[in-house]
Amino acid sequence: MKNLIKHRDTETQGKNNSLCLCVSVFIFLSIFTVNAESKSNHPCLMLTKKGVEEIRNNLGKAPLFDETLSKTKAEIDVLIGQPINVPVPKDAGGGYTHEQHKKNYNDMYKAGILYQLYKDKKYASFVKDMLVEYAKMYPALPLHPVQKSNDRGKLFWQCLNDCVWLVHTAQAYDCIYDYLSEADRKYIETNLFIPMVKFISEDNEATFNKIHNHGTWAVAGVGMIGYVTGNRDWVEKSLYGSSRDGNGGFMRQMDELFSPDGYFAEGPYYQRYSLQPFIVFAQAIQNNDPERKIFEYRDSILVKAVNTSLQMANADGQFFHLNDALDKTWHSIELVYGVNIIYNITKDNRLLSIAKEQNQVILSDAGMTVAKAIRDGKAQPFNLKTLLIRDGADGKQGGIGILRMGEGRDQTCVVLKATAQGMGHGHFDKLSISYYDNGREILQDYGAARFLNIEAKNGGDYLPENNTWAKQTIAHNTLAVDETSNYQGKLRIAENYSPQITNFVDKEDLKLIEATDTTAYPGIKMMRTIVMFRAEGFDKPLVLDIFEVDSTKQTHQYDLSYYYLGQLISTNWRYTAYSTRQEPLGTKNGYQYLWKEAEGMPDDSLTNITLTFLNENRFYSITTVPGEGDKFFLNRIGANDPNFNLRNEPSFMIRKLGKGAHFATIIEPHGEFNPREEYTIQSYSNIESISLLQSKDKNNKLVLINTKDGNLIRLTFTPKSPKGDLECERP
Repeated sequence: MKNLIKHRDTETQGKNNSLCLCVSVFIFLSIFTVNAESKSNHPCLMLTKKGVEEIRNNLGKAPLFDETLSKTKAEIDVLIGQPINVPVPKDAGGGYTHEQHKKNYNDMYKAGILYQLYKDKKYASFVKDMLVEYAKMYPALPLHPVQKSNDRGKLFWQCLNDCVWLVHTAQAYDCIYDYLSEADRKYIETNLFIPMVKFISEDNEATFNKIHNHGTWAVAGVGMIGYVTGNRDWVEKSLYGSSRDGNGGFMRQMDELFSPDGYFAEGPYYQRYSLQPFIVFAQAIQNNDPERKIFEYRDSILVKAVNTSLQMANADGQFFHLNDALDKTWHSIELVYGVNIIYNITKDNRLLSIAKEQNQVILSDAGMTVAKAIRDGKAQPFNLKTLLIRDGADGKQGGIGILRMGEGRDQTCVVLKATAQGMGHGHFDKLSISYYDNGREILQDYGAARFLNIEAKNGGDYLPENNTWAKQTIAHNTLAVDETSNYQGKLRIAENYSPQITNFVDKEDLKLIEATDTTAYPGIKMMRTIVMFRAEGFDKPLVLDIFEVDSTKQTHQYDLSYYYLGQLISTNWRYTAYSTRQEPLGTKNGYQYLWKEAEGMPDDSLTNITLTFLNENRFYSITTVPGEGDKFFLNRIGANDPNFNLRNEPSFMIRKLGKGAHFATIIEPHGEFNPREEYTIQSYSNIESISLLQSKDKNNKLVLINTKDGNLIRLTFTPKSPKGDLECERP
């Protein structure tokens, strides 16, 4: 019996050994197959083999592509033969080593493309030599010595930039993959990409799984190098999170970071920044896993994201300065990627007019498609239009109302921001507005307090005043109550609430957006109605701003500010100017940064208060209805700022006291100033008076506007349906 058992055990062992051998052979063959497919399919991210052939066949035939390629070739040819420069990281943003590593990933990316298009080995050799230098350095690199971020990188001061480096470098590696020997690939992957992926996805796991723009760059970098090296594990982690359970990763980011209209949770500036990893990684997914139909996912959410980004800009292409924003336009490279790739998917010829204005294309299959379409005259106008853009993954967390009239650069545009907080980059600015006209920002949103990549200013990072000033409610064109900020200036509270859009009207001569908020200040309901309309006697559209506040329990102080850009020309009210000695407007919550330059109260004889200023060659008047006890202030940013970190810009502020308050204001563009020809036309407002009348239930409102040339404008607000409607009557 023992011999029988032993025989059977031996037989079983033999079968197990055979099974193990088969499994081993299968695994080996699988790995070989993946690597073989990976090799045979290169390039496979932005460029494809078929696309490279198409590009080569059309060189010299698509002017915009040829021009972009020529500039890129000239830029990289200068570097060929020069010593490779891979310095040990030590500087923050804007510093020498920071900028050199940024330059390196861009240079490798461009050289890789040139190798694919020209098959000149000097470009591949350039990329290889630089990757080898990084592979020599990376295994022993500690965390970056600059400790300004909770997520420090190794090559850069924050891990985010390491991820950006990987997104670009993965594409360079893809382009020269077939040029490298097996030994070269093993050395580079073992010493550079494998430890970098571990650092990004495991050592910084929280960021890798974060539903945030940092997380998007992280998963894009890891997923793209996964496709290049044939590592499906890296790809799956990038798509579904480090545990591959969908609690993180690219798919969840597309679910939660965009509203159904394609609005990004952190606002226009970070929507622009995030578009590149979203769009580039999606293109890589499309090229490698077309069965996923990634560009159709969630009702084509990435297509919507690109179009929505383009709509959230002024007529000159500058993105609205909402949340932590700096000056960026749709000429930024992220939008070049977005426009090119989405055009290649949709063939929406309106995008071609944007591509023409960008005056460059990406050097890829998509870029050639765009360039050929422009060559063939297919471009159609991309019209900036009046739009309601919902916020929140479900579209129920408020939104942005964009009202526009006019064509081209001289379009008038008002933006009402009634969104959710926008995570850490959000500002406490519920129901704030911005106003654009004549191709310029007229009533400005401060945006971010930061000098990007200027090392001398806090290492190029956000300044301390970004939190203490730029994010505070008083820094915006909205209402501050009792000299405090929305939600006490606390992010953890603010993220739980959002305003609601209650009305939206888009007619040819009349546009309206209305939003309410009941959570920013306890016990206080705020409602703001913005109306843009055309009226006889006015060359440009007028903007009516009605801000209503109700508090049932106690008296409050209400401050409504308008931050105007331009030179004060005149006022019709008397004030005391503090021209020899000034004091801050307050002591905290942003008030400490405002110099109180002048203050006054209206005379009993004045039915309206008007302030006129000049911006470029056009005059603007802000005319508002005063109430008993109101005060008016002329303020300027810059108090308590010993390092001169803030821009010294003016504001006009209206202060009311009471259990409730009603602000009725007209913003009026008018006239012209021409210093060259030495003439001035209509430097005075044409508005004689404004009156706001309401029914007891406040549902019906009547605004009467008397003009100096004898006209009467009647705006009647009557809710004919639960959503409400608006009628406009003019004599």
